Amino acid sequence: MPHRLLPPQAQRFLRGRHIGVLTTINADGTPLQTPVWYLCQDHLIYIRTSSNSAKARNIGRDPRVSLCVQDERPPYRGVTVKGTASVQPEQPELSARMSRHYLGAIAGFFYLRLRTRSEIEDDPDAIVVIKPQRTYGWDYRPQTPWVGRLWLALKRILPPPL
Repeated sequence: MPHRLLPPQAQRFLRGRHIGVLTTINADGTPLQTPVWYLCQDHLIYIRTSSNSAKARNIGRDPRVSLCVQDERPPYRGVTVKGTASVQPEQPELSARMSRHYLGAIAGFFYLRLRTRSEIEDDPDAIVVIKPQRTYGWDYRPQTPWVGRLWLALKRILPPPL
């Protein structure tokens, strides 16, 4: 059984640089899962998207969402957030901060500026704002013995067949 992340630990984890998987509800009731960049600040989660995207349309129809964020390498840990979302007009400062968070200062600066005028006008950006109602996290690191953690660290630098 994994250890439970306490709320401050979950918030700290969410402020890291991870890819999240946002789940929205399609018109037919099936889930739509989408990998996303996100920012967590002031107990809200922000996701930049196209205002014409399926996730934006789904949220406009049904605001219930879930966001799962996890480490991709063992020993695993992660956080799932369930809440309600709204779609708001783009916030350029927030979009720039998100780009810098994931790409660094230089690439983040150019990321938003290299789009063509038609891309911007035909498909304007929007911000999904999630208000968490329930957050829970898990962490397998405490139960992983030191020799296991050492082996996992070595696996990151050793050739794949080993």
